[in-house]
Amino acid sequence: MITMSDDTEGGEDFDRLCPACGIANPKEFQQCMMCDKDLTQTILFIEDDFFDLELTKTELIEYRKNYYRTRRTGKVQHFQLDEMEDIDFESPGKRLSFNYNGKREVYPLKDENYMQLKLKIMELVNK
Repeated sequence: MITMSDDTEGGEDFDRLCPACGIANPKEFQQCMMCDKDLTQTILFIEDDFFDLELTKTELIEYRKNYYRTRRTGKVQHFQLDEMEDIDFESPGKRLSFNYNGKREVYPLKDENYMQLKLKIMELVNK
């Protein structure tokens, strides 16, 4: 027979999403409990409609979602921050756009993600 305690006091807050696999982890975890990704490198992780974006000290990583926005497609793009050119945060359209390897990349963002990403990217790029 399996017994479980009803004591929920001192429970974990699983609010640190792993950018690689999407599993929620306790905020004090250094590694993802599912895929073992190093969570200390992630400065910002945002979930948007058509993609999720992870920002580290050196790169912006896009995790593309399917047309129905229900799951990731497996397509992942890495953009090195020091190689991103003409970074522009456009308003009122709330879009991030930049040139990378001769191609213009454009990311429409939810309102709640726009300012977070703008502040963090500008902070890293202007160091």
